[in-house]
Amino acid sequence: MKKLSILTALVSAIAVSNVSLAQEKSDNGINPLSLRPIHESNVMYKLTLWRRLDLNEKQNQPLFSKGNEITKHLIDGVKAGVLEPFDNDSLTQKITLEDFTKRLYKKFEGGGLSKEEIEAGFGAENSEDDGWGGGGAATPKKESTSQESASTKTNTVAAASDGYEMFANEFYIIEIKEDWIFDKQRSRQYFDIQSITVKIPAEGSSDGLEKVLASFKYKELESYFRLNPNCIWYNAANTAQHKNLADAFELRLFNGRIIKKSNALNKYLDQVYKSPNEALLKSQQLEYELMEFENNLWEY
Repeated sequence: MKKLSILTALVSAIAVSNVSLAQEKSDNGINPLSLRPIHESNVMYKLTLWRRLDLNEKQNQPLFSKGNEITKHLIDGVKAGVLEPFDNDSLTQKITLEDFTKRLYKKFEGGGLSKEEIEAGFGAENSEDDGWGGGGAATPKKESTSQESASTKTNTVAAASDGYEMFANEFYIIEIKEDWIFDKQRSRQYFDIQSITVKIPAEGSSDGLEKVLASFKYKELESYFRLNPNCIWYNAANTAQHKNLADAFELRLFNGRIIKKSNALNKYLDQVYKSPNEALLKSQQLEYELMEFENNLWEY
């Protein structure tokens, strides 16, 4: 009986271990960032590409229509607590709302009135336009009638002297990180977007360098776009047929130049080829190579 009980325990332990292995294996080979994941056993060929979108370009302007900028929706989503911002496109380190707000803030770089001059009462608020393009006589300032107005004035002075929160249309550069995958089961290629990164342009940065505002998981953005009817790709040719931003990315209704492909040194094309012109030519060459690869793959 003792041997039988030991044997039964071993069999049950093996069964449990097999179940746990089966459950672990069921999740193996699936990219958690993929909107429509393809099991790694079906991936015949894969490249990771980074694309740079200038939203002021004509082809990308539907993503950047006035009042419906994609960057505006992303910023609003973070402020509302709906979207999680990350420090970079590796999507491993989250950033707090406070840090995100600081990145939105652009400080003045000199010029204009100093803080002491503003507190002394100098500025445009002390003069009236006399109709001839100049300032008229100074108008007496109304005294504050409450502590609330005094604190509001103090905050306004501080904001005017330090800087301001940048507008959504000032963030006109985004980067898309995506996997170019050839699925051997379906015999076709897929562009699997992993993340979208909003950049702070060099002119909006305090040190004149382009920086990252935040990166977002595209899988979360796709749901956010579809649940928000205001997230539209503006159709100037037919205003009755605007598209949701999720559909616009699905249909590839944007122009993004390849700036990097996966490589051992993690270098951008302009770092590899030491020239913006050569990097641009290589970017176009990569596009043709990917199309040719798919077309010629099944030829014998």
